[in-house]
Amino acid sequence: MKNQLVLLSLVVLFVSLSSVVFAQPPLGAVQSGETSQAASTGETVKDDFARAAADAKRDAELAISSGSWFAFGFFCGGFGVISAVLSSPSPDPARFAGKSPGYVETYARLYRSIAKERRVKSSVVGCLTQSAITTFAIIAAR
Repeated sequence: MKNQLVLLSLVVLFVSLSSVVFAQPPLGAVQSGETSQAASTGETVKDDFARAAADAKRDAELAISSGSWFAFGFFCGGFGVISAVLSSPSPDPARFAGKSPGYVETYARLYRSIAKERRVKSSVVGCLTQSAITTFAIIAAR
């Protein structure tokens, strides 16, 4: 009975820790991110790249569900991590309407990089959490 309580408390700890670590900002905090073409507003190319980088980071963090990738790593173990590494996230093509080619290229490259990093990180944490719980359960059963 004591071992089961220890195991249950560890599960609650890891689940609550993952929900705090991977908390996402509320959807109301998202800006539309729509901008006019750089030529019409007089923005420089440097500003265009900076805006693309900021938009890509924000959109990737909102679009990738860390909880689902955590669960995938938790329940599938190493296969979940491998699939996160091998998958290639794609940005929403609607985000590119009216944007310059430099913006599109920078946005797409950074979005894929950030989204993939977030997927891999979440699945690794899920896999390690599952491994820790299994290890503690085996130790507690002895």
